[in-house]
Amino acid sequence: MGIDRIGKRDGPQGISPPTDVAPAGGSTGQPFKVQRAAATEAVTALDRVRAGEITLDQYLDQKVQAATEHLEGVVSPEQLSFIRNGLREQLATDPVLVDLVRAATGQAPAPRE
Repeated sequence: MGIDRIGKRDGPQGISPPTDVAPAGGSTGQPFKVQRAAATEAVTALDRVRAGEITLDQYLDQKVQAATEHLEGVVSPEQLSFIRNGLREQLATDPVLVDLVRAATGQAPAPRE
């Protein structure tokens, strides 16, 4: 035994779809437009190196500064300078770190003089 009118355009006899409501997912009569996505990412130091805005040395100095800024006021300025110089030298001479820097920036760091 079948049930009549299921899945048919016209509803059961005597019942018709509303005429004053747009169908779900229907058209508003206006053409579809895609709005430009808002910029959500901030420009990173790595992006600035790739764009040529800052040098590799400036990038590495910023990274060393960021990595050690939590030590300011905790250790003496001489100790902090020693730690920063050691980190910076390690970035320029340690083969693993040199490879990481080269992979990220496309350039190898030069040892400080």
